[in-house]
Amino acid sequence: MKLTRRTFLGTAAAGVFYIPARTLYGQELPRRQLRLAIVGAGGIGGMTRTELCKAGATVAALCDVNRNALASQAKRFPSIPTYMDWRELFKHHKDFDAVAVCTPDHTHAIIGLHAMRLGKHVYIQKPLAHSYEECRMLMAEQKRTGVVAQMGNQHHPRGKVFRVLMETGLIGDVTEVVCWTDRPGRFWKPASREYPKTGVFDRGFTAASWDMWLGPGPENPCSPLIAPRVWRGWWDYGTGAIGDMAIHNADPAFEVFGWGAPVAVKGVCDEPVAAAFPGRGKIEMTFAPTPKCPRAVKFTWMNAGQTPPLPTGVHPKYAFGDNGLMFIGTKGIFNGLVWGVGGGNIIAATDHEWNGETKALQRAGADALRGLTFHNHYKEFVDAAKDGTPETCGSKMAYAAPFTQALLVGAISLRFPNRELRFDPAAERFTNCPEANNFLKAPSRGAFTMKDFA
Repeated sequence: MKLTRRTFLGTAAAGVFYIPARTLYGQELPRRQLRLAIVGAGGIGGMTRTELCKAGATVAALCDVNRNALASQAKRFPSIPTYMDWRELFKHHKDFDAVAVCTPDHTHAIIGLHAMRLGKHVYIQKPLAHSYEECRMLMAEQKRTGVVAQMGNQHHPRGKVFRVLMETGLIGDVTEVVCWTDRPGRFWKPASREYPKTGVFDRGFTAASWDMWLGPGPENPCSPLIAPRVWRGWWDYGTGAIGDMAIHNADPAFEVFGWGAPVAVKGVCDEPVAAAFPGRGKIEMTFAPTPKCPRAVKFTWMNAGQTPPLPTGVHPKYAFGDNGLMFIGTKGIFNGLVWGVGGGNIIAATDHEWNGETKALQRAGADALRGLTFHNHYKEFVDAAKDGTPETCGSKMAYAAPFTQALLVGAISLRFPNRELRFDPAAERFTNCPEANNFLKAPSRGAFTMKDFA
């Protein structure tokens, strides 16, 4: 619009004269802005920030309790405001539109809840939360506010591979699902199964910032045996291998079958219960029939390099990868992966030797998948936030919360090894192990509480 002296005076008198900004802290702004605050700027936060900005977001603030991680990221954006306390950041909430929560698992929910309460869109790294109750709180708050909320299981769009193959009927009715990972392995396994007795404030932590890192979790010494890397292996701060990798590897099964919480779980491991997750374990979960899956299905999760036996009829040279998901159907057996490079195909005809029939089934599967395209997970969030359309995200809250809850119920079974626990999804409680219900609750410590969101 051409600005004349008359229109200038009119708009100025009305108090609405506005010149749209073209840059923000040295960044070129897109026409439709999504100003993003990153909480947990180091580590996975750096990757998340990069991908969301590629998708059209603009960095407006950086926050990290570790001064070394914060300083490293701040070098890339020297003029952007930085914070070590997300509560201080949120006092300036008018300066950003969305929050990416990239902190350890035990602080996902408390930060995400407060952000939504302020009307901010949230991108919460996987897993969505640390406890079953936190997932329920996040769902309720998203529904109340109507903000866009997406979980950061970034390979979710590739689950389309599984959905397409299921729709072809080549696999038949699925009777069993098996999923596995090589984690923890060298990645984050705690050096001990009990917390350290002493600690030291180093590696970028101070007494105040360590208190922030602990958040609602119980107090333990500041130690490299807990942070910044191996927290995933501690019950109080991480969610173990199932929270780290099943959130990727098992994702297609939960989406395809519409599973909610299981009706029975059994954790199998040799190690006694301790402060840390067992290094090697197996979790068996049974799901009730759903509209998308009219029969009960057994789901088995394995970690620490365990893989299932090779099915009858696979190619003689076939071998499973370090991570995978296998659908065993009445017609065919599928093995694939959405995490990493993704992909997969039918590997055998059920109960048949390797022969021409199996090869024909494989060719049909490959033909069904040819030319398949996928959405960009990060762009889904950015576009949905700009448009205010929470349902357009693939891993939206309505899907991500029940999915995470199911995995957390499975994780609890490792606290009661070699014992089948019955779970009532409607009542949201274990029916034959009352003491297990304590682990469904949201954690709380001092000022770090979610009671205002119950």
